[in-house]
Amino acid sequence: MALTALIGVLLFDPLPGLRLAVAMSLILFIGAASRRHVAVLGRLPGTRLYADTAQHPDAATVAGVLAVRPDGSLFFGNANRVRLAVRDLVAQNAPPPHAVVLDLTSSYQLGVPVLDTLDELRTELAGRSIDLYLAHVRARAERDLSRHALAQSIGPHGLHPTVDSAVSAAGGPA
Repeated sequence: MALTALIGVLLFDPLPGLRLAVAMSLILFIGAASRRHVAVLGRLPGTRLYADTAQHPDAATVAGVLAVRPDGSLFFGNANRVRLAVRDLVAQNAPPPHAVVLDLTSSYQLGVPVLDTLDELRTELAGRSIDLYLAHVRARAERDLSRHALAQSIGPHGLHPTVDSAVSAAGGPA
């Protein structure tokens, strides 16, 4: 970034050079943020807590329920990649799950593009007879959700305070 700013200032003037560096920073930030990892969650032994199975090999996934968490906040730049990652994870499961639990712990706000993408995911899953449950929806994100058609589509039974309660509602172990 410093090199971009230096070259921009030398080739142009200070203000256009700095604008170039800021624009490059934003492009790199959005690019990095859009490549979010989607973690598969499993239940830690002896608890009701769910953790990334890649980091906790002893965490057990629940048969018939795919619990996932995007590692970072959802926004317009990464929502579609997360949708595609969830779709790919569903396709990798044999037999396919009857429910997907999406943990939104890191998403404090849900914009319209994100909600539209989540609604697309819900529609795709419903076409395969798979229910979508949302867990850990923060207060502000829940307000955003309540104003979108997705709220009516998943209904109040689709929103849960924890991954454990969502998995239980989806037919997992109580």
